[in-house]
Amino acid sequence: MTRIWSAAAFVAAAGLAPLAQAAPVPADGVQRCRDLIPLISKATEEEPTVGKVTPIGDSGCHYSDLLVAISRYQGWTVGSLTIDRIDFKRFYTDRLPLTLSVRAEDIRFTAPAMPAANTYQMKLVQRPVEVTFDFDYDAATDVLTLRDASFRGQQIGHLTVTAAVHGLNLDKLAADQVVDPAAVAKVALQSLTVEFDNQGMFEGYALLPILFALPDGETNPEGAVAAAKLQGMAQLAILVAAGVPKESVAAIGRFIQSMPQPRGPFRLSLAPQPPFPLAELAELEPGEISDLARLTAVLKRLNLTASY
Repeated sequence: MTRIWSAAAFVAAAGLAPLAQAAPVPADGVQRCRDLIPLISKATEEEPTVGKVTPIGDSGCHYSDLLVAISRYQGWTVGSLTIDRIDFKRFYTDRLPLTLSVRAEDIRFTAPAMPAANTYQMKLVQRPVEVTFDFDYDAATDVLTLRDASFRGQQIGHLTVTAAVHGLNLDKLAADQVVDPAAVAKVALQSLTVEFDNQGMFEGYALLPILFALPDGETNPEGAVAAAKLQGMAQLAILVAAGVPKESVAAIGRFIQSMPQPRGPFRLSLAPQPPFPLAELAELEPGEISDLARLTAVLKRLNLTASY
């Protein structure tokens, strides 16, 4: 699971971390694109190596044959990385982007310290994965829309998240400053959709970390999974009490029962009206019996639906 989140982290870093400088925008497109490469290294130990850099008009860059090393024993090769819808003026004045599209394709795990024979063998047996990240921020409505955040592969299926968040003012945020709690208190969820078509992703990336977190998961994995499924099914009563549609509760139940090898698309959506303040979620303590009434009230406001 660490590999999947680390791969996604370097893609996000390529899109969200501003340059630590204020400088004029170079007229040369290749130079502009080369100046973005250090952004990727914010999530790595050293600057990536790049095969070819190609500008795409005035607002995009394409990179081929990247080697992104987290350490001597962990890294990725990326066959193709495209960063588009870039406002270079914001990047060169140390401001977060208001629009961005990132697509990293043909991603394969590698370890720079591995012997050449092992590297060659991994290249043959691995199936490449793809990460996409696309968002825009509308200052007039103060809404950030995450249009696509996906992790996918031909042999593993895909996980895709879309969302809309109100009150996250990117012009007031800076990557090198402590976030103002008062600003965070104004952030509210407007919509959220998670689509998960598992074809091996869960077993290959998520199962082991989950087993390590479950009681007796390391010594009795089958029993731990069975116990977790029973607990999950018992919690469905809260959804029923919150008025979640019966067909959605049934879909979530089928998804839980299909673990640890769910197959077919699972979709979960939240559409709160009005937007739901995220600070209220932080105040909840679902494990406390006394908080069940508050949790039920929150679920009612989220307008949760699901299908499987």
